[in-house]
Amino acid sequence: MHPQPSVIAAAQAARAAGIRVGIFSNSLGTEPYDVYAGYDFDRLYDTVLISEHYKMRKPDPEIYSIMLDLMELPGEACVFVDDTARNLAPAENVGIATILAEEPAGTIARMEALLGIPLHPKS
Repeated sequence: MHPQPSVIAAAQAARAAGIRVGIFSNSLGTEPYDVYAGYDFDRLYDTVLISEHYKMRKPDPEIYSIMLDLMELPGEACVFVDDTARNLAPAENVGIATILAEEPAGTIARMEALLGIPLHPKS
């Protein structure tokens, strides 16, 4: 349940290129242990949606609309990356391009293809 450093770096590269980047997470709760502590989401991302704060979870279609409102973007301008296949269809239904995150290198390659920019350090 730990974020992949290479995917975080790719998200930060996208943000540095001027792309709005958000975190959209089904919450595990913050008690007795806050799994989000130490990731500095508010500084590193433009928008953070933690499901617990909205009393609904992915794949509830309404929460995708909330995320789009928070991002201030239409679905057609977004790419949604998730590691659970059932969470992709509701995003696609509102026009969002989706990527099933199966392994970091492939996920980043698909992000690069959809965004049209490199997201990894040059060797």
